[in-house]
This record gives sequence, structure tokens and C-alpha cells, in this order.
Amino acid sequence: MKKGFTMAEVLITIGIIGIIAAITIPQVIEGYKKKEVVTRLKRNYSLILQAIRASESKNGELRYWDSTLTGHDFFETYIKEFFSNPIEISTAELKTKVKRKTLKGTNYGGTTYNGDNSTHFYTNDGSLITLNLNASSEAGLWVGIDVNGNQQPNTVGKDTFLFFFSTKKGLIPLGYEGTPTPWVCTNCSREKLKQGGSHSCNLTESGYWCAALIVNDNWEIKKDYPW
Repeated sequence: MKKGFTMAEVLITIGIIGIIAAITIPQVIEGYKKKEVVTRLKRNYSLILQAIRASESKNGELRYWDSTLTGHDFFETYIKEFFSNPIEISTAELKTKVKRKTLKGTNYGGTTYNGDNSTHFYTNDGSLITLNLNASSEAGLWVGIDVNGNQQPNTVGKDTFLFFFSTKKGLIPLGYEGTPTPWVCTNCSREKLKQGGSHSCNLTESGYWCAALIVNDNWEIKKDYPW
């Protein structure tokens, strides 16, 4: 009767296990990273919503708020007290620490993170929330959420996600109805969020609508997401 395994059989088995591990472990790690990004994004989005709702009980209904304030003044006036120990950082200091990119790899030039009147603050989990006044069309605030602060990759659609706040619509993902022209996704659909122009969530465009795509997909990064 044969007892145990031969050395050749053991080596073959180890080789097979190694091949399976090489295939599956990166997929598991990638899946975990995606879930972590979505979890942190949703958590910080909820933190802003909670601060807005809490502020309404003190400062009146959202529709009566002053949406012409700078990001800094809006933060100080309406929501700062409803965050637990926010750590603020200036635009100048942030620029020296972070070189932000669009999803297609070009340098990010939007005013959300670069505006002189932007305010930036870290939340308890190390995420970075940014507020900056939109003065070009509909009054409101550009809102950015970087789910891992100033850590890499600092890329729109990967760890940086864009939203818009107005007293009419509240906090919405950039691209949703209520987003100012030309950043709104007109007659929007999931396919248009992915392939609808320069703000689309794909690797050849800016990725500005990636937060909208994730929210559209019930807070999930699906297989066709341009990760």
C-alpha cells in the first residue's frame, strides 16, 4: 500500500497552489481596495449630510442658507461645529503636498482643490473634504472628497470624488441634475456617465462623473468601472 506522497507529487501540488494563489490573491486585494474606497466615500458623504441636517435645526431650512459664501465662510458658518475635531489645511499647503491627477492622467486644474477661497479639512478617518464657492453660474459649492487624504494616488475617480452643493438640491454627485452647466450630465444615463463627454468616468476623460456612477450603481464599484 502506498504511504504518503512522493516528492514530485508534493512539488506539483505546491506549484498548483502557487499558480492559484498568484491568480486569486491580486483579485482579492483589488476587490478589498474597491470596497474600502466605496465605504470611506459613503461614510464621508454621510458625514456631510449629517452636518447639514444638524445645522438646519440651528440655522433654518437649507433653502434659506447663503449659498454665495466662500468655502471657508460656509464651513465656519454652517457645518464646522458638527464635525468632530476637523483638522484644517490651507490650499497653499495642500498644493505643496499633493499633485492631483484626472482619471486620464493629466494634471488636475479644477477650482475645487485649487481655489484660493477653498477650505480643506481632514475627518477622523483621515479623509479630506474640500469646499469651494462656484461663482461662475448657479450659486453653490464644489465639494471634493479624497478618501485617503493626501496619500496616493490622488486621482479623480480613484480616491478623489467630486460633488456639488446647492440650497436647491443639497449635496449631489457632480453630473446629477442640479449640477451647473457645463458639468451637468444632460439627459443622463449610466452609459452617458461612462461615455458622455469630457467629464465621463472612463480612462480617456477627466473622471469628474465617477462619484455619480458609483452612487448610480447603489454605492458599488462594478466590474466595468475604470479602476
